[in-house]
Amino acid sequence: MLNKKITSILFIFVLMFTVVCSSADEVSENSSIDTTEKKYNIVVTTPMLGEFVKQVGQDNINLEVLMPPSVDPHTFKLTPQDVQKVSDADLLFYVGMKYESASFTKLLKNSVQSEDILVEIGMKVNPIEFSENEHSDHDGHDDHDEHDKDGDHDEHDKDGDHDEHDKDGDHDEHAGHDHGIYDPHFWFDPNRVGLAVSEISKQLSDLDPQNSNEYQLSEKNYLSELNKLHEEIDASFKSVMAGTKIVTTHESLGYLQSTYGLEIFTTVIPSLTTEGSLTPKDLSGVIEIIKDNNIKVMFVESETSDRFSDVISNETEVNVVTGLWVETLQADESYVDFLRKNVNLIVDNLPEEHDHDEHDKDGDHDEHDKDGDHD
Repeated sequence: MLNKKITSILFIFVLMFTVVCSSADEVSENSSIDTTEKKYNIVVTTPMLGEFVKQVGQDNINLEVLMPPSVDPHTFKLTPQDVQKVSDADLLFYVGMKYESASFTKLLKNSVQSEDILVEIGMKVNPIEFSENEHSDHDGHDDHDEHDKDGDHDEHDKDGDHDEHDKDGDHDEHAGHDHGIYDPHFWFDPNRVGLAVSEISKQLSDLDPQNSNEYQLSEKNYLSELNKLHEEIDASFKSVMAGTKIVTTHESLGYLQSTYGLEIFTTVIPSLTTEGSLTPKDLSGVIEIIKDNNIKVMFVESETSDRFSDVISNETEVNVVTGLWVETLQADESYVDFLRKNVNLIVDNLPEEHDHDEHDKDGDHDEHDKDGDHD
């Protein structure tokens, strides 16, 4: 009889233990599910934006980058799988300013749950206009020098430079290109990247107040890193002679010019898209500018065609430098490494004695001294 009672008691204890363990497992499982559900789906269009969002969001978000590394953003097309990611997004960041193609942007707007979740980052960074860093007018060299001395973008308007462009038909000739008003390549200025990061932090904090402190801390840490990068780049460009004139194959380095004084005298393909065409008139115009201004170096962006570089090099003896990545990050590349590598490539290939040679050739300063122009 005693054995039966002991057996019954043991059975009850075993049963209670099993129920308690099962309940604990269920609570643990539900807690795990709740934690996962708190992560918001954040979608970005480019790896560059993905880097900025990742630096702020860290592990608190589910991040999806639509474009793979090393792909030209101007020509990328969404897949059905990408469209599904867009439709599931709680927040979507894109560069904007006509950086992504019109069809791409239209599909984004048609696929999101609401256009209210779309954030055009490019318009949040105080972007510069393309006209602020274009110097491809053949007759505008003197105006360009005046612009360098005064450092005043309004000088262009006073002198009627933009009207002269219209008279010469420069804009009409390239009217077919999908060219926005603003330069979207703001990542060549760490200060403007800082503005983008702050906007990302604000958007994430508004969406997910529970983790806002972490977003703001990550923002602060990354801004500190960006400030150090800015100081490093500024010192790099100051280490070379001022007034260096270069040619590029694509309008992409305007922020280096605006922020650090790098002088981009002209672009080979006068359009935003890396698929822009080059007419014989364009080519002869570029060659003329290089010769007239004693330009020593031309940088060929990796995302653009280099089929014109040999012709230009043969005609002008300009040094053609390749390896410049301007549109996107490569696999496992950070933004800091991206910008540092590009700046080092530019600085390392700038001609050391360009100012001295140019002055000897043109005699500008001697003529000024003789005529007393400076007086």
